Amino acid sequence: MPRYRFTTQRLSVFSWHDVLADPAMRASLEAELSGLLTPKVLEHLPPPLQLEGGKASISDWIDARSAESEVHLVEDLRTSDLLGLLILAEGASDPDQTVLHIGYLFAQHAWGQGYASEMLVGLCSVVEQDRPARLAGGVDRQNQASARVLQKAGFELNPELSSSDTDMYVREFP
Repeated sequence: MPRYRFTTQRLSVFSWHDVLADPAMRASLEAELSGLLTPKVLEHLPPPLQLEGGKASISDWIDARSAESEVHLVEDLRTSDLLGLLILAEGASDPDQTVLHIGYLFAQHAWGQGYASEMLVGLCSVVEQDRPARLAGGVDRQNQASARVLQKAGFELNPELSSSDTDMYVREFP
């Protein structure tokens, strides 16, 4: 699973692997996530990404994400404040290209400021160097803001991969 590190004009994006390996840094991340992973932030995410409640569940949530995917922290480049998470999971095995399913979430206070679009454009710039690759992101049909973010980053709706409640957007890097 690829671990990326990149910066954009306002963001620093890097794997949380080293943070989780340090008990003090992990405790700090758990505290930050307890304020970030609100019901409103998690509203349109699939059931496995929901949070049960309580401090122990934040730790369990982190462990579950680490077991299934590579998670990247999205921080304000200037202040190092945690703004969100970028979640990458390997897709179906394809010997001819890397297939990554992407997910992302941002703190409510960061919504509407272009951070998600900026992060995705930065991710696409890095992935483009690892070609060939395919990025795919599913969006709850009620979450039109997230669909617009993917479209702005060059993703296209793929009706064949979509379902009755989720639209799948894909971007190919041949």
